[in-house]
Amino acid sequence: MTTTAALASQLRDDLRHRLRPMTGRDPNERDRVVTPLELLYDLVYVIAFAAAADELAHAIIDGEVGPGIGAYVFAIFAITWAWLNFTWFASAYGNDDALFRVATVVQMVGVVVLTFGLPVSFENAAHGESPNNGMLVVGYIIMRVPLIVLWLRAAREDPAHRRTSIAYAVVIAIAQVGWALTTLPGLSFGVTVTFLVAVAAAEMIAPVIIERRYGRAPWNAGHIAERFGLLTLITVGEVVAATVAAVGVLVSEQGWSVGAVVIAASGLVIAAGLWWAYSLIPTRAILTRWPERTFAWRYAHLPLFGAIAAVGAGLRVAADGVEHQELTLPQITLALAVPVGCVVVLVFLIWSVLLRSYDLTHIPLFLCTLVPLVAAAVVAVVASEPGAPIDLEDDADVAALVTVIALVSLSCVVEVVGHEMVGYTHTLRAVERNLPRQGDDVHA
Repeated sequence: MTTTAALASQLRDDLRHRLRPMTGRDPNERDRVVTPLELLYDLVYVIAFAAAADELAHAIIDGEVGPGIGAYVFAIFAITWAWLNFTWFASAYGNDDALFRVATVVQMVGVVVLTFGLPVSFENAAHGESPNNGMLVVGYIIMRVPLIVLWLRAAREDPAHRRTSIAYAVVIAIAQVGWALTTLPGLSFGVTVTFLVAVAAAEMIAPVIIERRYGRAPWNAGHIAERFGLLTLITVGEVVAATVAAVGVLVSEQGWSVGAVVIAASGLVIAAGLWWAYSLIPTRAILTRWPERTFAWRYAHLPLFGAIAAVGAGLRVAADGVEHQELTLPQITLALAVPVGCVVVLVFLIWSVLLRSYDLTHIPLFLCTLVPLVAAAVVAVVASEPGAPIDLEDDADVAALVTVIALVSLSCVVEVVGHEMVGYTHTLRAVERNLPRQGDDVHA
């Protein structure tokens, strides 16, 4: 083929998005990258994460901590599970034709609708009612009906994986009916929550059963790893946005000061540290070699996205506490230190799940990472009067707030430095222990 003909062929593929056969992508395709459409899709979900984090911050500020956390967990699962479902399909069958693009955009509309239902969800939880509501269900229906259609299309055009595709379509349809039934009037709170947990558990178990019984869909492990990594990165961006908001409040109250600079720097260190720590997990290399580890690894991300977004909620709580001076320093500290601690724990968990290693030599590094968080809590208790809200007119309170946020950010620094200096050797040892058992077969 001449250079001109090759360029013309490439342009036809890039610029004309007529229907193309959905025969399945090559699961062993090397160097497959995320498409701009997938990035656009991810941005909508990050908006949903931010909205959920805002609602969590409001719930904490209003004293509705328990109901707020419950509604937040439900929201994060709903958002993340919908994203994961489509990501799974797109990795296997994303052909970027017109129908695929339209179906993707329709799902993005569903995410926006779901986001509008989040305030009602948190309000219901605060009154002891189910966090699920009609708006969330409508948003989910808009998201999942196109996905069902796409799986059925794949079943028709990819005979080799027909049973797998049909099974996915049926499971998603049944699960969506289950989600809708939980909004029926007259159901008690206990029955509704039990049913929601049962439906969620069934949805998580079903893909494992489907692919073991009917065969693996042609998803690409390296592509999946990149999708998860980029969504993690974009979610970390919410921490940066929350940092800017928190510093803006402090500056508006007392102008630029050493404290404002320290808080701004600490927030950015937290964001960079969380991203850096996550990136030290050799996800793409390991999943490409051992794709069967993808299921456990992906489920470990369900709480991770929520924990990262909750760090932003903690910074929003800090900003509100500083602005209105109604929260105590321990409350502000817990709102920030707890989600950062959860991210730290989950990074270690994801490493262990991915490497299938529970190296005890990791424990000292893990404990060292948590020490600054514990120190932050101690400082918050010691440096404040019980029940007294933070007071920006008090230099001691400002100094304590700066110290607390700096200590929380220090935990991220300890984690990154520890992994760079020591953790990578643990990773190498864990991989070497696997190689004799796995041999050189990528699909072992």
